[in-house]
Amino acid sequence: MLDPVKVTLTCPGITAAGDMAEEGIPARVLTTYLATRNIVVEKTDSYTTLILFSMGITKGKWGTLLDALMDFKALYDADAPLDRVLPAAVAAHPRRYAGLTLRELCRQMYGRLRSARLVELLDTAFQQLPEPVRPPQHCYQRLVRGGTERIRIADAANRVAAAMVTVTSPGIPVLMPGESTGDTVGPLLRYLTALESFDRHFPGFRSETHGVTIDEETGDYQIECLRR
Repeated sequence: MLDPVKVTLTCPGITAAGDMAEEGIPARVLTTYLATRNIVVEKTDSYTTLILFSMGITKGKWGTLLDALMDFKALYDADAPLDRVLPAAVAAHPRRYAGLTLRELCRQMYGRLRSARLVELLDTAFQQLPEPVRPPQHCYQRLVRGGTERIRIADAANRVAAAMVTVTSPGIPVLMPGESTGDTVGPLLRYLTALESFDRHFPGFRSETHGVTIDEETGDYQIECLRR
């Protein structure tokens, strides 16, 4: 209603009041399917997908999106095999996804989202702001001079961030340069830890978190921190 070129698709699973339903379709599954139809999604979180249109879009172009959404619903209702719906994901991770159906994948992923309480943890992380420790310009100077290091999320308690960490969506920073990461049981590290666990459980459906790098060998989440 505010910006006609930004279209947000809301998937089943959570109400506007934040209440969880018994069943749901995680937006990451829908985004991956749309990619197979050559439809590029701008941002994806647990239950919403953001697609950018242009001012000159035609009925035929946005009709392509509607067709893809209807096809996805038909595949979900028919409980189609996952190797038919998302063949690339199954081929890349056969031990994890071989033999699954689309509905079963959605059920497993939605159950994980509910048990991890990702939405609740993210909301808490936004409400409880981190403590500023160093000025941002100090962190930048340390960053360009090699005075920072990448730290695993598991070891990042009470460190000072050297780079911004932004959760997408909504695309709002949860940690700014110079702010403390907080305790292990604090809202920020609890959220990032839950996110890392989710990504490990569902390879190929990685979260979009700017400022977080992934170790190619171990799969550990890492963030840039000031050297002690």
